[in-house]
Amino acid sequence: MAEAPTASPTRARKAVRSAAFVLAAYLALTLGMTYPVVRHFFSAIPGDGFDGWQNFWNLWWVRRALLVEHRHPFFTDMLYHPTGVSLLFHTLNPFNGFTFLPMQLAGELFAAYNSVVLFSFAVGGLGGYLLTQYALRRVPEPARTWAAFLAGAIYTFSPFHFAHLLGHMQVLSLEWIPFYVLYLCRGMDRAQRGPIAARDVIMPVVFLVLISLCDWYFVLYCVLFTGLVWLYLLWRRRLSLRIASWTLAVGLLFAIVMSPLLWPMIVEASRYDFMVPDPDQVYMLSADLLAFFTPNEFHPLWGDIAARVGRLFTSPVSEHTVFAGYVPLLLALWGVRTRGRTARFWALAALSFALLAMGPALHIAGRRWPIPLPYAILQRVIPFIQITRSVSRLDVMVMLSLGVLAAYGLQALMSAGQRPQWIALGALALTLFEFLPVPYPVSPPDTPAWYETLARESGDFAVLNLPMNWDRPGYLLYQTVHGKRLTVAYISRDDPRTLTERVPVLQQLRHLGPDVIAQDLERVGRSVLSYLDVRYVILDRYKMPGEQEREPTVRYATAALSGLAPIYEDERLIVYRVEPPEHQTPFLILGDGWGPRRLEGGAPWRRIAGRATLQVYVAEPADLILRMTARSEAPETALTLRISERELRTVSLDPTPRDLEIGPLKLSEGLHTFTLSTDGPIWLTGLDVIQ
Repeated sequence: MAEAPTASPTRARKAVRSAAFVLAAYLALTLGMTYPVVRHFFSAIPGDGFDGWQNFWNLWWVRRALLVEHRHPFFTDMLYHPTGVSLLFHTLNPFNGFTFLPMQLAGELFAAYNSVVLFSFAVGGLGGYLLTQYALRRVPEPARTWAAFLAGAIYTFSPFHFAHLLGHMQVLSLEWIPFYVLYLCRGMDRAQRGPIAARDVIMPVVFLVLISLCDWYFVLYCVLFTGLVWLYLLWRRRLSLRIASWTLAVGLLFAIVMSPLLWPMIVEASRYDFMVPDPDQVYMLSADLLAFFTPNEFHPLWGDIAARVGRLFTSPVSEHTVFAGYVPLLLALWGVRTRGRTARFWALAALSFALLAMGPALHIAGRRWPIPLPYAILQRVIPFIQITRSVSRLDVMVMLSLGVLAAYGLQALMSAGQRPQWIALGALALTLFEFLPVPYPVSPPDTPAWYETLARESGDFAVLNLPMNWDRPGYLLYQTVHGKRLTVAYISRDDPRTLTERVPVLQQLRHLGPDVIAQDLERVGRSVLSYLDVRYVILDRYKMPGEQEREPTVRYATAALSGLAPIYEDERLIVYRVEPPEHQTPFLILGDGWGPRRLEGGAPWRRIAGRATLQVYVAEPADLILRMTARSEAPETALTLRISERELRTVSLDPTPRDLEIGPLKLSEGLHTFTLSTDGPIWLTGLDVIQ
């Protein structure tokens, strides 16, 4: 490929002015396409009021971590107190928290969130425009500018982008992908022709770093795109040693720059598997073939019809929306037909990523067909790809490639037409109309007024919000108001190192039923809550409208609070202030090595295999007896209990449940750890400790 001549200062200034004008045009279109978000800029966020509040909290937490706690934001003890929780695998998107920090300092958290939205759409469009300008650099003006502008519009105003505006800020922030692809293509072209300048290595790394600070999924997609370029060049016999060396230099420099984050993530992923989703989730959250041709469900005219079709798909609207658009598809087909070899790579990219977005097996109209797809191969050969859950998000690369292809098609139409600018305007207008999502839903905050009162209370303590049988991001919104620690919360991956399913009270409230620790809540409840530093337990009636949810939540909460009366009550909230018991009761905590809770005949069981730990917290010295019921999966399976490396007892188990009693044990004040070792899988229930 011939290298473009070096730009003069005058041409560079002209290019900057042109880019600024294009950016302003995309911003103006964003205000219209996202309407009425601009009307609620300081009072609400776009979306369905679910994951959006998690990302609202993300912005708040980055500010607090940097300016209040003076620490990095990838661990927080504001959630899941007292253990805290790692945010390495949480959708933190710190780029947005850093960039829009000035707005938060001005006291405008809603404006900061909505500025992320405007920035992402406008800059995403500019990136698609600049990439396509480079891809069409031999096409004369004004056709190149019009075609590139359409490509940027297809990318940034795609239904995929609007679907994730519902609340997935990390996916919303797709703006840096086309910049990486641009500098990848430019760097490879320059490596093909001669010596490589430092800038050619640095620029793709800069944008890959920005991408990683928004969403690690996108880093994976860029790596896959780079691999696809390699395969294409290899097929064309144009993959040179210089290109390979340049690409590896980019990858190595990126790994070095991001190693403070990458290395802890690798270590955590190698030690734990909580970030790996259930395989059924991967199938469920893969794109349906029909979804690529199902129109935008947010459209003011045919959205209801499209939504009825969308109910066939296995995933929610934010994940199954991958509509390519009929106008972009027709333009792309025309581009392939008329520009053949030039457009071949982008057609290959669009088809490849569409296949990958469909996941491990083919889905059509919600039905899974026993036809394996390429993603199933990637799951076996690429390290850590099992962590990815929402496979349909690979559609972002489909829309980027489709935008470039559509630009080729529009340029061909313009060169053959009588009024090329009218053709361009018509194509742009039809595309935007096809993608139109107005009026886009917005979510104002629903924070109860009592949290304003809580914000004025001094002290360092935790709040237990109920119900907690599944995660509710609204509690994160409330924390941005009251600023107190939360006992349970909502992050992107449930971390087993938190206490949510490991201590009595929280176990029962999580499952709305019994768990393997069978201690009486009236006896241990307030001791557990005091250990967790809980000062307030808050029941929210609006979040448990059904009796099947409300009745057990209230029953377990009142049992744990041992007859304490509410200190505040209105039509929505019931608030209890936790008073420490006169005498702390010893209680058990599940440690490492326990499997998930499983009910058999109404009784809860958990599985251990090899080694597990069990802790007992003792507030003052006591003589205790440990009780449990155990059974094995095979005859004559040994179970050994130790404490501080001292063996207490070894028993032989078979599939018949057996009641065990160990003790009395003389324990001092503090947290004591029992080790349970087995030579085969066993199941346990009925764990209790009595004085």
